[in-house]
Amino acid sequence: MENLESFFDIQDGSLWSYIEETTYHMGRGNEEYEKILKDIEELLDKHPDLREVLENENFKELSKDDAEALYNLQTLYLEKRDIDMRNAFFLGGNNLYYYFKELHLLDTEK
Repeated sequence: MENLESFFDIQDGSLWSYIEETTYHMGRGNEEYEKILKDIEELLDKHPDLREVLENENFKELSKDDAEALYNLQTLYLEKRDIDMRNAFFLGGNNLYYYFKELHLLDTEK
């Protein structure tokens, strides 16, 4: 795993932005994650009305085909979220290490 910046090194203090951005970058390079992102984009490209509703909050009636795509999109987002949560777990461990190190609770001299 690449050396990740600790949350404690972030200046703006936006925890959710930090988690979202870092878990996204942790997922990059993971074939499963990359496929999910590609499938999401392809689905939204095929269903512009669905994209309009989700990204621009321009609410309109969806066709049956768009409604089925919405169901598939939800499934993809849940799969992506599972990978993001797994990455967030490891991110928490990484930050715990930096926090303990900052408090001088780790003997790193050995």
